Amino acid sequence: MVRVFNHWVQPRKAVYFLAEEAVLVLALLAGAALGPVAATTGGPGGAPVTPAVARAALASLFFAGALYLGDLYDVPAAVRDRADGRRLLRALGVATIALALADVALATALPGWMLHRSLVLAATGGALGVLAARALMPAVVGSPTRVLFLGAGSRARDLAGAVEREADGLWEVVGFVLPPGAMAHAVPDALVRSGPVDEIAREVRAQMVVVALEERRERLPLEALLSLRTRGGRVVDDVSFAEAALQRIPLALVRPSALIFEEGFRVSRATRFAKRAVDLLGAATLLVVLAPVMLLVALVVLLADGVPVLYQQERTGQGGRTYQIRKFRTMRRDAERTGAAWATDGDPRVLRIGRFLRRARLDELPQLWNVLRGDMSLVGPRPEREVFLRELKARYPLFRLRELAKPGLSGWAQLKYGYGSTVEEQGRKLEYDLYYIKNTSLFLDLVCLLATAKVVLLGRGAR
Repeated sequence: MVRVFNHWVQPRKAVYFLAEEAVLVLALLAGAALGPVAATTGGPGGAPVTPAVARAALASLFFAGALYLGDLYDVPAAVRDRADGRRLLRALGVATIALALADVALATALPGWMLHRSLVLAATGGALGVLAARALMPAVVGSPTRVLFLGAGSRARDLAGAVEREADGLWEVVGFVLPPGAMAHAVPDALVRSGPVDEIAREVRAQMVVVALEERRERLPLEALLSLRTRGGRVVDDVSFAEAALQRIPLALVRPSALIFEEGFRVSRATRFAKRAVDLLGAATLLVVLAPVMLLVALVVLLADGVPVLYQQERTGQGGRTYQIRKFRTMRRDAERTGAAWATDGDPRVLRIGRFLRRARLDELPQLWNVLRGDMSLVGPRPEREVFLRELKARYPLFRLRELAKPGLSGWAQLKYGYGSTVEEQGRKLEYDLYYIKNTSLFLDLVCLLATAKVVLLGRGAR
């Protein structure tokens, strides 16, 4: 794993994405070059190279966007799709239609820039390029990284299980080494090994050793680990490995005292300034562009259930300061007659039109005003109500760290885990919030905004 602007990225996936984009551009260029336009554009020398590459690069984005919306950059989903190719065929169809629409629009706006007479062959080239890149995926992504755990207790067992479930099949657990003097273990006997960790790592061909000891007082085999490092092996602690592989910080592994010495949890002045500039520009643009949509939503809510169209609540933001949010009302007017409660799947309090508004995230649009005011950001932890915060902070002391960042319209935890309707689910969401707060950057915000667009378009995760 490598860090890109504070965000952990799997290099093999990044290399595959870049390779696929390069193949797409070349395939689109080849398809367009075979069209009738090749013989009539640009005189004896043919079409100019720079505009052709720009057109192909633009067209490749339509294919990449369709693949992204189809979850085909998710390695397990892409591997499953290799059996029948349904997702891939849908994505190619969507990309071709989008490319045709863009060709018509650009032909009107920029006459002569798009070579629409070569569109069919260009799209065919793009589709063949995608199929070729997908056929080469196993060779580019490669086999999983082999991981050996130093430790055989519950920390190592739970982390190994989470990695095998959640980490895109990019890691393979090859065993657990009992630390010196340890006898009991919490993993199957068949996976437990005893002896010098450097020799066992060489025997099982481990590419990484994760130190996951139950207690700090357990003796660390320093000589064996140093020997492993000097031979080029990788040795990491369990929290760092979990953060990189799972893109969350598991509460069960975190020792609060260690956070004092951790890198991160600080945002530079330049990043704060840039993030605020993006918030202002994004919120202002969305308010202007979506003003007709907001008026229509207000009218629909009014006709469906009368006034009030908006509801107002107090939320807690950065530094523990409270502020008022407004959202389009999606529940009955008496939804909290028995007290505050988290929304649940199929919540009977939600209006029929409210389910659609929640699925499309249209109920959140009035909060763009909070972003303009500076109460919120486009990306950050979900704002919570004080009535829930008291219980959550008592259960999870690290919940207070969420107040280091502004709440967001969208966020890493909301995208990776969804809505939490119980204290336990809020604890899992906190693990993703801690990852975001520790690694805040404009790059991670961009990742979140792209994922948010995908969620909104596909209507996922609403309650």
